[in-house]
Amino acid sequence: MDNTKKVFRAIDADGMLTYSPDLRAYLTGFPSSFGFVYTDAQESIFFTDPRYAEAAKKALKNQFIAVEIAKNEDTVLDYIRTKKVRRLAVPCSRVTLPQEEKLRKFHFKIVDSDPAFRAAMAVKNMEELACIRRASEIAEEAFGSLLGELKEGMTENEVAALLEYKMRRAGAQDRSFETIAAFGKNTSVPHHVPCGDVLCKGMPVLLDFGCRWGGYCSDITRTFLFGKSEDADFMAAYEAVYNAHRIAADAITSGMTGREADALARDSLASRGLDKFFTHSLGHGIGINIHEFPTLGPNSHDRLNDGMVFSIEPGVYFEGKFGIRIEDSVTLSGGRVISFMHSDKKLTVL
Repeated sequence: MDNTKKVFRAIDADGMLTYSPDLRAYLTGFPSSFGFVYTDAQESIFFTDPRYAEAAKKALKNQFIAVEIAKNEDTVLDYIRTKKVRRLAVPCSRVTLPQEEKLRKFHFKIVDSDPAFRAAMAVKNMEELACIRRASEIAEEAFGSLLGELKEGMTENEVAALLEYKMRRAGAQDRSFETIAAFGKNTSVPHHVPCGDVLCKGMPVLLDFGCRWGGYCSDITRTFLFGKSEDADFMAAYEAVYNAHRIAADAITSGMTGREADALARDSLASRGLDKFFTHSLGHGIGINIHEFPTLGPNSHDRLNDGMVFSIEPGVYFEGKFGIRIEDSVTLSGGRVISFMHSDKKLTVL
């Protein structure tokens, strides 16, 4: 994928310089903690240091991008100046104050590449979709394996670590984000940090997790019961969240705004008096980053289009009692939602 030219062609500039690790990875397909990508109408060059040079040259051999060693940013800017670039595109939201001052010192006229990156990264091609599909398969495979190994007395930390190990063992490059494992009343905190609390019979369990494969993320949340529970409120709330998820997945279409998509689930929960307990947005874009464009939320005017990948994750949270979230990573194809996840979203009782 020559994403360097894909982004550059959408910008009115003589050259493009990209700093941020995630945007570099999008342009090159090669992850690194240091480097710069320069692109103009004739060439694309990945400037990095000796730590990455050998691996980058091997990974990008016979590709659309050259690899060169650069001691620092000044080396790169000196090269760009030899190209007689006047209008230089950079992602303005990612540029630090020292970087901005240096760019002005070199007398470049700055053009913002952020909009071009956002538009290019929002719509995935077949190769990108295949990476997300595989990341989703690995996450679900790990989850299915985990369920059979859960035991009373295990801590949240143990379960989170075991799930991450299983994803790695199944081929994941990394986790997409810090795994959330919450038991009992901890499930009422949407972004709970796993701790030493132990698993007991009858507890609700919420697992929010995902992994990277081919540089792309997956994201999934499942809530289930570890043994039977007599909590009728939990059962009713789970059914409401499940229905909200199903309604949104069935009704979201290409051309809809993020606000309209969010309303599908929120209105479903409102019909049961539960909308005030739905404290976050319905979803977010997924790709190189776990949170990307578009946003599916009450204030989002982002337009949903075929090829976009995002989460559908309605939830309700009752402070000090329990929380429920059901999440799939999905894409739009032919105007309709296609889920990357296939595990059962109906309530599981282990």
